[in-house]
Amino acid sequence: MASPMKYNLLALLLLTLLFGCDDDTEETMYEEESVASTEKEIILHSETSYWLSYEGVIPCADCDGIKMELKLENNPDKTTQSYELSETYLGTADGDRKFLQSGQIEISYGITGEPNVFVINLLNENLKPSHRFIQEANGKLSLLTGDSKRNPTDQNYILDKK
Repeated sequence: MASPMKYNLLALLLLTLLFGCDDDTEETMYEEESVASTEKEIILHSETSYWLSYEGVIPCADCDGIKMELKLENNPDKTTQSYELSETYLGTADGDRKFLQSGQIEISYGITGEPNVFVINLLNENLKPSHRFIQEANGKLSLLTGDSKRNPTDQNYILDKK
């Protein structure tokens, strides 16, 4: 004959199983919603992958100007972003001369006197900066000098977004 203690233990176990299998708790339901919203965010990020295009003609000391066409990759799923730069020297003694360059983008913040500006550094094949631009509030890019300063304001060193 089984002892009353065994019956009590068995009854307690059955009650625990019966009430333990109730509806999802709020904590479990919250975790499921969190996973679903994360999946939605990842899908949105992959849809935002595109190239930003800029162009403009900047001054040239011994030609009519340099037509710059710049494409910047915007892909949040990648750790490194790429660029493609076309520079056409207009009106040289040999006619228009076109040079192509591509590489990686490095983002930094601040130049002398302007610590909060957004700086886009174009890195060459040796991962050294070849060109630096500030992204202006109006969405345009301003080409910086070799020592990372603004170019003279009386000349146009601006690339417009296409």
